[in-house]
Amino acid sequence: MNTAVKLDHIGVAIKDLERGRAAYARLGFNLTLRSIHRGSPTPGAPVIPFGSGNHCAMFLEGYLEIVGLTDPAIFSNIKPLVARYEGAHIVAFGVESADATYKELSGRGIPIEAARQLERDAAYGPQGTELRRAAFRNMYFDRAVYPEARLLYIEHLTRDVLWQPHLLDHPNGVVALRDIFLCVTDAGTVADKYAKLFGVKAEAASAGEWRIKLAHGHVWIATPEAWARRAPGAAVPALPSPAGIGFKVKNIAATRALLAKNGVEARDGLDGGIWVAPEHACGAAIYFFGN
Repeated sequence: MNTAVKLDHIGVAIKDLERGRAAYARLGFNLTLRSIHRGSPTPGAPVIPFGSGNHCAMFLEGYLEIVGLTDPAIFSNIKPLVARYEGAHIVAFGVESADATYKELSGRGIPIEAARQLERDAAYGPQGTELRRAAFRNMYFDRAVYPEARLLYIEHLTRDVLWQPHLLDHPNGVVALRDIFLCVTDAGTVADKYAKLFGVKAEAASAGEWRIKLAHGHVWIATPEAWARRAPGAAVPALPSPAGIGFKVKNIAATRALLAKNGVEARDGLDGGIWVAPEHACGAAIYFFGN
């Protein structure tokens, strides 16, 4: 099972969904139309309307979710996230079978709950004139043990509804979700914890920074000092937390030009990448890499 785990999507949670949509459109992401969530508040509970919705940027590999409140008066698992801070919160890893994954992980004593059914109506077709049900089965980890993010495994039941061909072309040239950067005080201990979870080795990348390579994507775990080398001067949410998101683009020069055209400063970063400060991306530093 572990060799099939992929970095599926990252969720940036904000209070004002429209503000998030506008910010990420300015960064050059081709976003889906607004979709409202429904789901089971707890495992086995009936599916009910949630007071949250999203806009997504779909890639050849993985996707980005901009999620926010749409009705603060009703249940939403986004409420406690934005109460803590606005920025990257959700880190989802894709698996082929939620049930098989749950059996394997619970058998190893990993604190993860049984799958919840979640769904939403998504616009379908190039003109977005049709609605189709997008369905998922999510398994959430115990936050007392994995406080670094709203960590979950996801099984997609309707991949064709999400990964529509016309959604995969982005003005900024992004083709894949590549990295999640977790900022923590004790990076070595956390890296070891995640390596055991995924059944792979954590590689020391630099002082205070480790990388875990998955079937698709990377999990980077860094101390505040190590993260400051990647994003000098960038504000970091309350620790521990996902501080940044990395994307693969077709052409880094074209991405830089698009950002400049839209009035967004792109700064030179490590590993040949460029990055955008959190104030332009609702609290998360955004990295673009050419490979």
